[in-house]
Amino acid sequence: MNTNLAYKRNTPSSYKKNVNTYLENQILNSRPEELILKVYDFILLNIKKQNYDKANSGLIELIAALNFDYQDVSLGLFKLYNYCQNQIRKENWNEAKSIIQDLRDAWAKAFNFN
Repeated sequence: MNTNLAYKRNTPSSYKKNVNTYLENQILNSRPEELILKVYDFILLNIKKQNYDKANSGLIELIAALNFDYQDVSLGLFKLYNYCQNQIRKENWNEAKSIIQDLRDAWAKAFNFN
């Protein structure tokens, strides 16, 4: 008997599919507060990797989520996000990381996720 047919092996491609399904479910079942922190974490990870495209895409998501009905807060955040975009474009990774980390920590504290 061929033991390979007796059970389904977890091949790398099926493993990746399982991980993607898990991550998708985790995101779909997250509260909005958790999603904000996940985007910050995504940006920080990609700043660490010095991956401009992915870090910038995270910043674009944060900008798109701003509610300009509350201009005092949203305009300030927009300026910070835009500044971070410029810093990563100039490869000033530490400057952008510092700002994003401070913002992430502030949100975590505000959401009581410390």
